[in-house]
Amino acid sequence: MLNALKRTAFAMIAAAAAFSLSSCAETDLTVMERIQNRLSETESCWCAATLTRISNKGENTYETEQYNKTTGEYRMEITAPENMAGNYTVFDGEKIFQHNARTGETVELEIPGASNGDELFFCSFIRNYMNSEDVAVDTSVSLDESRCTVLEAVIPGGNRYTATEKMWIDNETLKPLKFVIYDADGNERYIITYNEFEYDPEMDDSVFRAD
Repeated sequence: MLNALKRTAFAMIAAAAAFSLSSCAETDLTVMERIQNRLSETESCWCAATLTRISNKGENTYETEQYNKTTGEYRMEITAPENMAGNYTVFDGEKIFQHNARTGETVELEIPGASNGDELFFCSFIRNYMNSEDVAVDTSVSLDESRCTVLEAVIPGGNRYTATEKMWIDNETLKPLKFVIYDADGNERYIITYNEFEYDPEMDDSVFRAD
């Protein structure tokens, strides 16, 4: 009986030690390492986000719901303003479709060059950031009183209106807070503010098909 109690106690101590070591290993990771690990492990994401498009004619702002996979598939649906709610653009991995909720019409769009039109999506930023040679990192930026890391990457393709991009990542949650795309002159062209965000959510592939 005594030996059995000793064995049980030893097992509990060993388990506690293992947990302590794993906790220390996690704590010892730098913020940048944690962010890099999170990005490299990401396969898909969902978000509710505010999108502002800036052009020479002014600004247009939309509330959106976005689905995206690292393999390229995406869906962006407009939820506001009311006159555009229900409109969506979807890429199924081969073709891009755009749906007009008011007319009920869905049309196939031409894919621009070698791009599938996913520049506005988080998984596209991950790909560009991981593959870009010209990247910058700032770990001391505050945004809405949150401590952030700002990642910067070059957008391939040579489009002067979508040349570079920056992503603000919360150092605690590792979730994105803000995403900005700049033109070749450094002007903001798209601003995305993430209101809700989820890494690797459960999603059916039907999300990436035109209804």
